Amino acid sequence: MTSQVGKYQRIRLLAEGIIEDYLASAAGPQGTEKTLVLQCLRSDMAEQVDFPEIFLDTARNAARLTHPHLVKVFDVGEADGTYFLAREHIDGPSLRRVIEHVAAQRMPLPATLCARIISQACEGLAYAHDLTDPKTHEPLRLIHRHIRPYNILLSRQGMTQVVGFGIDDFRDRWAPRYLIPNLSKYRYMATEEARGVPVDRRVDVYALGVALYGVLTTRRPFDSTPDGGLFQAALFEPLVPAEQHRQDLPDALRAILARALAKEREQRYPDCHAFRKDLEDFILSEGEPVTSRQLAQLVQQVTASDDSSPRPS
Repeated sequence: MTSQVGKYQRIRLLAEGIIEDYLASAAGPQGTEKTLVLQCLRSDMAEQVDFPEIFLDTARNAARLTHPHLVKVFDVGEADGTYFLAREHIDGPSLRRVIEHVAAQRMPLPATLCARIISQACEGLAYAHDLTDPKTHEPLRLIHRHIRPYNILLSRQGMTQVVGFGIDDFRDRWAPRYLIPNLSKYRYMATEEARGVPVDRRVDVYALGVALYGVLTTRRPFDSTPDGGLFQAALFEPLVPAEQHRQDLPDALRAILARALAKEREQRYPDCHAFRKDLEDFILSEGEPVTSRQLAQLVQQVTASDDSSPRPS
Protein backbone atom coordinates (compact mmCIF):
# COMPACT_ATOMS: atom_id res chain seq x y z
CA MET A 1 0.00 0.00 0.00
CA THR A 2 1.27 3.43 -0.89
CA SER A 3 0.57 6.26 1.53
CA GLN A 4 -0.35 8.63 -1.30
CA VAL A 5 -3.75 8.55 -2.99
CA GLY A 6 -3.86 11.32 -5.56
CA LYS A 7 -3.55 14.59 -3.66
CA TYR A 8 -4.20 12.88 -0.30
CA GLN A 9 -1.56 11.60 2.11
CA ARG A 10 -2.69 8.73 4.31
CA ILE A 11 -1.44 9.19 7.89
CA ARG A 12 -2.80 6.24 9.84
CA LEU A 13 -5.46 3.56 9.66
CA LEU A 14 -8.62 4.29 11.65
CA ALA A 15 -10.83 1.34 10.72
CA GLU A 16 -10.42 -1.87 8.73
CA GLY A 17 -12.91 -3.71 6.55
CA ILE A 18 -13.99 -3.76 2.93
CA ILE A 19 -13.78 0.03 3.22
CA GLU A 20 -10.66 1.20 5.04
CA ASP A 21 -10.80 4.52 6.88
CA TYR A 22 -7.64 6.61 7.16
CA LEU A 23 -6.79 9.84 8.86
CA ALA A 24 -5.29 11.78 5.98
CA SER A 25 -4.12 15.21 4.95
CA ALA A 26 -4.20 17.35 1.84
CA ALA A 27 -2.55 20.60 0.90
CA GLY A 28 -4.80 23.60 1.44
CA PRO A 29 -4.65 27.21 0.25
CA GLN A 30 -1.58 29.32 0.99
CA GLY A 31 0.50 26.38 2.17
CA THR A 32 -1.93 25.21 4.84
CA GLU A 33 -2.68 21.53 5.46
CA LYS A 34 -6.16 20.11 5.82
CA THR A 35 -6.89 17.05 7.97
CA LEU A 36 -9.62 14.75 6.69
CA VAL A 37 -10.83 11.16 6.63
CA LEU A 38 -10.15 9.14 3.50
CA GLN A 39 -12.35 6.08 3.00
CA CYS A 40 -10.85 3.65 0.48
CA LEU A 41 -12.37 0.58 -1.11
CA ARG A 42 -10.05 -2.29 -0.20
CA SER A 43 -7.96 -3.45 -3.14
CA ASP A 44 -9.36 -7.00 -3.29
CA MET A 45 -12.92 -5.63 -3.32
CA ALA A 46 -11.99 -3.16 -6.07
CA GLU A 47 -11.09 -6.10 -8.31
CA GLN A 48 -14.61 -7.55 -8.13
CA VAL A 49 -17.00 -6.84 -10.99
CA ASP A 50 -19.29 -3.84 -10.39
CA PHE A 51 -18.02 -3.14 -6.87
CA PRO A 52 -16.07 0.02 -7.71
CA GLU A 53 -19.08 1.55 -9.47
CA ILE A 54 -21.45 0.59 -6.64
CA PHE A 55 -19.05 2.18 -4.17
CA LEU A 56 -18.67 5.35 -6.26
CA ASP A 57 -22.45 5.67 -6.78
CA THR A 58 -22.97 5.36 -3.02
CA ALA A 59 -20.23 7.91 -2.35
CA ARG A 60 -21.64 10.36 -4.92
CA ASN A 61 -25.04 10.24 -3.23
CA ALA A 62 -23.35 11.02 0.08
CA ALA A 63 -21.54 13.93 -1.56
CA ARG A 64 -24.90 15.50 -2.52
CA LEU A 65 -25.62 16.15 1.15
CA THR A 66 -24.75 19.61 2.42
CA HIS A 67 -26.14 20.30 5.87
CA PRO A 68 -24.64 21.49 9.18
CA HIS A 69 -25.69 18.26 10.92
CA LEU A 70 -24.28 15.90 8.28
CA VAL A 71 -20.56 15.28 7.90
CA LYS A 72 -19.53 16.76 4.55
CA VAL A 73 -18.18 14.57 1.74
CA PHE A 74 -16.14 16.82 -0.53
CA ASP A 75 -14.42 14.47 -2.96
CA VAL A 76 -15.13 11.12 -4.61
CA GLY A 77 -13.11 9.32 -7.23
CA GLU A 78 -10.22 7.06 -8.18
CA ALA A 79 -6.51 7.79 -7.98
CA ASP A 80 -3.50 5.52 -8.28
CA GLY A 81 -5.80 2.51 -8.58
CA THR A 82 -7.65 3.31 -5.33
CA TYR A 83 -11.34 4.19 -5.17
CA PHE A 84 -11.98 6.70 -2.41
CA LEU A 85 -14.29 9.08 -0.63
CA ALA A 86 -12.84 12.09 1.20
CA ARG A 87 -14.86 13.60 4.05
CA GLU A 88 -14.34 16.13 6.76
CA HIS A 89 -12.70 15.04 9.99
CA ILE A 90 -14.72 15.78 13.13
CA ASP A 91 -12.42 16.44 16.07
CA GLY A 92 -14.72 15.08 18.74
CA PRO A 93 -16.16 11.86 20.15
CA SER A 94 -18.89 9.65 18.82
CA LEU A 95 -22.14 9.26 20.72
CA ARG A 96 -21.00 5.72 21.55
CA ARG A 97 -17.93 7.16 23.32
CA VAL A 98 -20.15 9.66 25.15
CA ILE A 99 -22.41 6.83 26.36
CA GLU A 100 -19.37 4.86 27.56
CA HIS A 101 -18.11 7.93 29.43
CA VAL A 102 -21.48 8.59 31.06
CA ALA A 103 -21.80 4.92 32.08
CA ALA A 104 -18.33 4.96 33.65
CA GLN A 105 -19.09 8.19 35.54
CA ARG A 106 -22.53 6.91 36.62
CA MET A 107 -23.85 10.41 36.13
CA PRO A 108 -26.73 10.54 33.65
CA LEU A 109 -26.85 13.43 31.22
CA PRO A 110 -29.65 15.99 31.48
CA ALA A 111 -32.62 14.70 29.51
CA THR A 112 -32.85 17.97 27.58
CA LEU A 113 -29.22 17.71 26.45
CA CYS A 114 -29.86 14.15 25.21
CA ALA A 115 -32.95 15.39 23.38
CA ARG A 116 -30.96 18.17 21.68
CA ILE A 117 -28.25 15.76 20.48
CA ILE A 118 -30.84 13.54 18.81
CA SER A 119 -32.88 16.52 17.59
CA GLN A 120 -29.88 17.80 15.65
CA ALA A 121 -29.34 14.34 14.15
CA CYS A 122 -33.03 14.35 13.18
CA GLU A 123 -32.57 17.68 11.42
CA GLY A 124 -29.70 16.38 9.31
CA LEU A 125 -31.49 13.15 8.41
CA ALA A 126 -34.73 14.96 7.57
CA TYR A 127 -32.81 17.08 5.06
CA ALA A 128 -31.31 13.95 3.46
CA HIS A 129 -34.66 12.16 3.36
CA ASP A 130 -36.27 15.13 1.59
CA LEU A 131 -33.53 15.61 -1.00
CA THR A 132 -34.58 15.65 -4.64
CA ASP A 133 -32.71 15.31 -7.91
CA PRO A 134 -31.77 18.86 -9.00
CA LYS A 135 -32.64 18.11 -12.64
CA THR A 136 -35.79 15.99 -12.41
CA HIS A 137 -36.96 17.19 -8.97
CA GLU A 138 -37.83 13.57 -8.24
CA PRO A 139 -37.19 12.44 -4.62
CA LEU A 140 -33.91 10.60 -4.24
CA ARG A 141 -35.37 8.54 -1.36
CA LEU A 142 -32.06 8.47 0.48
CA ILE A 143 -32.12 6.46 3.71
CA HIS A 144 -29.16 6.02 6.03
CA ARG A 145 -30.22 2.52 7.21
CA HIS A 146 -27.27 2.23 9.54
CA ILE A 147 -27.73 4.82 12.28
CA ARG A 148 -25.68 3.78 15.30
CA PRO A 149 -24.16 5.74 18.20
CA TYR A 150 -20.72 5.37 16.59
CA ASN A 151 -21.74 7.35 13.49
CA ILE A 152 -23.36 10.19 15.41
CA LEU A 153 -20.43 12.52 16.07
CA LEU A 154 -20.14 15.50 18.42
CA SER A 155 -17.84 18.34 17.44
CA ARG A 156 -15.82 20.51 19.80
CA GLN A 157 -17.99 23.43 18.66
CA GLY A 158 -21.03 21.74 20.24
CA MET A 159 -22.78 20.32 17.19
CA THR A 160 -24.15 16.88 16.35
CA GLN A 161 -23.17 15.53 12.93
CA VAL A 162 -24.23 12.25 11.33
CA VAL A 163 -21.64 10.39 9.26
CA GLY A 164 -21.60 7.34 7.00
CA PHE A 165 -24.65 8.06 4.85
CA GLY A 166 -24.89 5.09 2.49
CA ILE A 167 -21.29 4.02 3.12
CA ASP A 168 -21.94 2.24 6.42
CA ASP A 169 -24.85 0.35 4.89
CA PHE A 170 -22.62 -0.59 1.92
CA ARG A 171 -19.98 -1.81 4.36
CA ASP A 172 -22.46 -3.95 6.26
CA ARG A 173 -24.29 -5.25 3.20
CA TRP A 174 -21.24 -6.42 1.26
CA ALA A 175 -18.77 -7.44 3.97
CA PRO A 176 -17.99 -11.19 3.82
CA ARG A 177 -19.55 -12.98 6.75
CA TYR A 178 -17.26 -16.02 6.88
CA LEU A 179 -20.18 -18.01 8.29
CA ILE A 180 -20.45 -15.66 11.31
CA PRO A 181 -23.55 -13.51 10.90
CA ASN A 182 -23.60 -10.01 12.38
CA LEU A 183 -26.51 -10.46 14.77
CA SER A 184 -25.88 -7.30 16.79
CA LYS A 185 -27.39 -5.23 13.98
CA TYR A 186 -30.85 -6.34 15.11
CA ARG A 187 -30.48 -4.14 18.21
CA TYR A 188 -31.02 -1.12 15.94
CA MET A 189 -33.20 -2.67 13.27
CA ALA A 190 -36.84 -1.74 12.87
CA THR A 191 -39.31 -4.61 12.68
CA GLU A 192 -40.11 -4.09 8.99
CA GLU A 193 -36.42 -4.24 8.06
CA ALA A 194 -35.97 -7.45 10.06
CA ARG A 195 -38.93 -8.89 8.13
CA GLY A 196 -37.22 -8.07 4.85
CA VAL A 197 -40.00 -5.88 3.47
CA PRO A 198 -39.29 -2.61 1.59
CA VAL A 199 -38.33 0.15 4.00
CA ASP A 200 -38.64 3.93 4.11
CA ARG A 201 -37.33 6.80 6.22
CA ARG A 202 -39.02 5.41 9.32
CA VAL A 203 -36.21 2.87 9.77
CA ASP A 204 -33.94 5.84 10.52
CA VAL A 205 -36.52 7.19 12.97
CA TYR A 206 -36.43 3.88 14.81
CA ALA A 207 -32.62 3.70 14.93
CA LEU A 208 -32.47 7.29 16.22
CA GLY A 209 -34.96 6.26 18.89
CA VAL A 210 -32.57 3.49 19.97
CA ALA A 211 -29.75 6.06 20.07
CA LEU A 212 -31.89 8.36 22.24
CA TYR A 213 -32.71 5.43 24.55
CA GLY A 214 -28.98 4.72 24.80
CA VAL A 215 -27.78 8.21 25.63
CA LEU A 216 -30.55 8.63 28.22
CA THR A 217 -30.00 5.30 29.98
CA THR A 218 -26.54 4.03 28.78
CA ARG A 219 -28.42 0.86 27.86
CA ARG A 220 -30.00 -0.56 24.70
CA PRO A 221 -33.57 -1.86 24.48
CA PHE A 222 -32.51 -5.52 24.19
CA ASP A 223 -29.28 -5.41 26.20
CA SER A 224 -30.19 -8.51 28.21
CA THR A 225 -31.04 -10.53 25.09
CA PRO A 226 -28.25 -12.81 23.78
CA ASP A 227 -27.19 -12.09 20.20
CA GLY A 228 -28.82 -15.32 19.02
CA GLY A 229 -32.23 -14.09 20.20
CA LEU A 230 -32.06 -10.58 18.78
CA PHE A 231 -33.84 -11.38 15.52
CA GLN A 232 -36.88 -12.76 17.36
CA ALA A 233 -36.73 -9.88 19.83
CA ALA A 234 -36.74 -7.32 17.01
CA LEU A 235 -39.82 -8.96 15.54
CA PHE A 236 -41.91 -9.85 18.55
CA GLU A 237 -40.65 -8.79 21.98
CA PRO A 238 -41.68 -5.53 23.65
CA LEU A 239 -38.84 -3.18 24.51
CA VAL A 240 -37.82 -2.72 28.11
CA PRO A 241 -39.22 0.74 28.99
CA ALA A 242 -36.44 3.30 29.43
CA GLU A 243 -37.86 4.34 32.80
CA GLN A 244 -36.86 0.95 34.22
CA HIS A 245 -33.27 2.06 33.78
CA ARG A 246 -33.84 5.72 34.62
CA GLN A 247 -36.81 6.60 36.78
CA ASP A 248 -36.50 10.38 36.51
CA LEU A 249 -37.46 10.52 32.82
CA PRO A 250 -40.26 13.05 32.23
CA ASP A 251 -43.54 11.65 30.90
CA ALA A 252 -43.24 13.68 27.70
CA LEU A 253 -39.89 12.10 26.88
CA ARG A 254 -41.18 8.62 27.67
CA ALA A 255 -43.99 9.21 25.18
CA ILE A 256 -41.50 10.41 22.55
CA LEU A 257 -39.40 7.27 23.02
CA ALA A 258 -42.45 5.03 22.84
CA ARG A 259 -43.53 6.54 19.54
CA ALA A 260 -40.06 6.56 17.97
CA LEU A 261 -39.56 2.90 18.95
CA ALA A 262 -42.99 1.61 17.97
CA LYS A 263 -42.67 -1.82 16.36
CA GLU A 264 -45.38 -1.10 13.80
CA ARG A 265 -44.17 1.74 11.58
CA GLU A 266 -47.69 3.14 11.18
CA GLN A 267 -47.54 3.98 14.90
CA ARG A 268 -44.05 5.50 14.66
CA TYR A 269 -43.17 9.09 13.78
CA PRO A 270 -43.77 9.45 10.04
CA ASP A 271 -40.45 11.24 9.56
CA CYS A 272 -37.58 12.95 11.36
CA HIS A 273 -39.32 16.33 11.13
CA ALA A 274 -42.11 15.14 13.44
CA PHE A 275 -39.62 13.41 15.75
CA ARG A 276 -37.50 16.55 15.98
CA LYS A 277 -40.52 18.79 16.64
CA ASP A 278 -41.56 16.74 19.66
CA LEU A 279 -37.99 16.74 21.00
CA GLU A 280 -37.74 20.51 20.65
CA ASP A 281 -41.19 20.98 22.22
CA PHE A 282 -40.02 18.85 25.15
CA ILE A 283 -36.89 20.97 25.60
CA LEU A 284 -38.99 24.13 25.52
CA SER A 285 -41.45 22.70 28.05
CA GLU A 286 -38.64 22.07 30.54
CA GLY A 287 -37.88 25.80 30.63
CA GLU A 288 -34.11 25.36 30.47
CA PRO A 289 -32.45 26.28 27.15
CA VAL A 290 -29.84 23.90 25.77
CA THR A 291 -26.92 25.73 24.20
CA SER A 292 -24.09 24.66 21.93
CA ARG A 293 -21.76 25.62 24.75
CA GLN A 294 -23.26 22.91 26.97
CA LEU A 295 -22.71 20.32 24.27
CA ALA A 296 -19.16 21.61 23.72
CA GLN A 297 -18.49 21.28 27.46
CA LEU A 298 -19.66 17.65 27.33
CA VAL A 299 -17.31 17.01 24.42
CA GLN A 300 -14.47 18.61 26.39
CA GLN A 301 -15.19 16.38 29.39
CA VAL A 302 -15.19 13.22 27.29
CA THR A 303 -12.03 14.10 25.37
CA ALA A 304 -10.24 15.16 28.58
CA SER A 305 -11.11 11.77 30.05
CA ASP A 306 -9.68 10.06 26.96
CA ASP A 307 -6.51 12.17 27.10
CA SER A 308 -5.92 11.27 30.76
CA SER A 309 -6.50 7.52 30.29
CA PRO A 310 -3.35 5.39 30.55
CA ARG A 311 -2.08 4.23 27.18
CA PRO A 312 -0.65 0.78 26.53
CA SER A 313 3.15 0.71 26.47
